[in-house]
Formats: sequence, C-alpha cells, structure tokens
Amino acid sequence: MRLERALAEWKGTEAALCFSSGYAAALGTIPALVSKSDVVLLDKLCHASLIDAAKLSGAILRVFPHKQSAQTGDHLEWARREHPGKRVLIVTESVFSMDGDRAPLHELVELKKRFDALLMLDEAHAVGVIGLHGRGLAAEENLSDDVDVQMGTMSKALGASGGYICGSHDLIEWLINRARSFIYSTASPPAIAAAASAAIDFLSSQEGEERRLLLWKRIQLMQELLQSLDVGRWTLGVGRLDAGSKRSTPNAQRSTLKAPTSAIFPLLVGDEQAALDLAAALKSEGFLVPAIRYPTVAKASARLRITVTASHEEDQIRALCEAIKRLSAAS
Repeated sequence: MRLERALAEWKGTEAALCFSSGYAAALGTIPALVSKSDVVLLDKLCHASLIDAAKLSGAILRVFPHKQSAQTGDHLEWARREHPGKRVLIVTESVFSMDGDRAPLHELVELKKRFDALLMLDEAHAVGVIGLHGRGLAAEENLSDDVDVQMGTMSKALGASGGYICGSHDLIEWLINRARSFIYSTASPPAIAAAASAAIDFLSSQEGEERRLLLWKRIQLMQELLQSLDVGRWTLGVGRLDAGSKRSTPNAQRSTLKAPTSAIFPLLVGDEQAALDLAAALKSEGFLVPAIRYPTVAKASARLRITVTASHEEDQIRALCEAIKRLSAAS
C-alpha cells in the first residue's frame, strides 16, 4: 500500500494498484473495463499483453494503423454509429517497445474527448526516461488528467518487478473488485515492493533527475553516431520515421531521422537468421544487443534492439557503433 501511494503521488493520480507483472496488469484491467458489445481500439504495434487482454475481454476489437489518428477517428465514428451507448476504450503505448517512437498523445486525447471514449496508456518504456523525474509521456505533455488509465511496469527503469495501474479512486476501487489477475493472484514479495518504492524515491530526487538527464546525453550521442553510420542494407531508426515515410533505402531514412524520442534504437536487419548472426557477432565482442524476430515483430522485419542506459559510458557507445559499422561492411 505504501508503494501504491508512492506511485500515485509520483504519477500525479488519485490512486494506484499493483499487480504481480505488467502482463497481469493489462489482463486484469481491460476485461474489467469492457465486455461484450463494447469496443476496444488498439494501435497496431501495441504490446502482446494489451492485445491478449482485449481479446479476453470479449469486446469488439478494432486495430488502427500505427499512430494514424485519422483512421482512429474513423474507427471511433464507426463505434459510436454502430454501437451507440456502449463503452469505447482506446489503448496505446506511450513509447512503443520495438521501434522506440512515441504515440501522438495530444491527438488521441482530442479524439477520446470528441467521441466520449476512455484512453488507456501503457507507459512501460517511458517512465524513468521521459518527463520531469521520469513520470512519463502523459506528464511531460501535461495530459495526465486526460488519460483515464495509466499502466506501467516496475521491471524496466525502476529495476524491480511487477506492474501497476494509476488513475482515479473509482477506477482503482473497481479494479480491486473486478480485475481477476489481481484478485486471484499472489501479491509481489515485500522486498520487491520496497525496492520499487526506493526507485521511485530516487527518481523523485535531484540526484535521480540528474541521472535521467545523463541518460538523455547518452541517448543523444547514440542518435548522432547511428545517424552518421553507413550500414549498407540494414536500416537505422525504424521508429523515428514520420508516419507514412518510405522505408526503402538507408540514405533516405537517415535524412528523415528526427531528434531522439526514447532510449530504444532499432536496427532493422530483415532476415531472422541474419539478425541472430549479427547479435552473436556483437556478443562475441562484448555487446549484448538482443535480436528481435517474429512473432514479436512482423516477418522479414527482424532487428537488433539497442537500449541505452545512463550507466553506459561514451566510449562503450562509440565502440558499439564502430562494431556495427565494421560488421556491416563485412556482411
């Protein structure tokens, strides 16, 4: 309960509820909010836990193209026309886990208000990284009060384990009584809760904010170095392309790279075995860069997922980029 109070204060919400994992938080929350004849709208690149939860709810499921607000609006018009009086829930991540790009949160908030929908935001890869004291994208964009359900995990930047939901007192009271993955599951061990609480205390401190700003210096360096690389047939910064941009040539993509959006940098390889081979080659040189492949990402879009932390030294980041460049030339 002390952890939940700390989470609510940190995220600027009325209340919070802890789950044993982020997956459990999604699986308990969405079916508690919607059911048969209600409608769930999901960004195409939402995490598997959100997709599974939407399917489990029994609600009508519609998927909108990644970050395409116009199509989201079309789906909302359809939902209000074909299912009047039913609950409509929009679900998105704030930072998408495999591409590292951000959701168009202002546009989604405008749509949810216009069509009287609910908005659920998964902040798993934003907390600890984005916003003052790492409170996430909703806080950075001053939209916390407009997001009905803020979901997150304590197993990323917080360095602990478990998931959470932040929102209104009514929402949390409802989940306590209706979220099956909360009711019928064991709570996290006290030591884990204490560790997560300590992480929140640290992030809320001046020292924690200095650590977060150091992280962004490392992120900026990685972005600059990756932009300068010639990696042949591989593709850099998939998630940093504008919506609808062409994904044909590395040079074209390099010209469309924007300012860094998160600590996640995808290196698109395409072939699954080639991605595994590249990850193995980097590992042999001392770099742990996981290969991500189907079904986590679409077929023929296997990639290496580079994740920057504040503990990475500048020399380590430069050495990784040099290794990628050298392996690209040899491929």
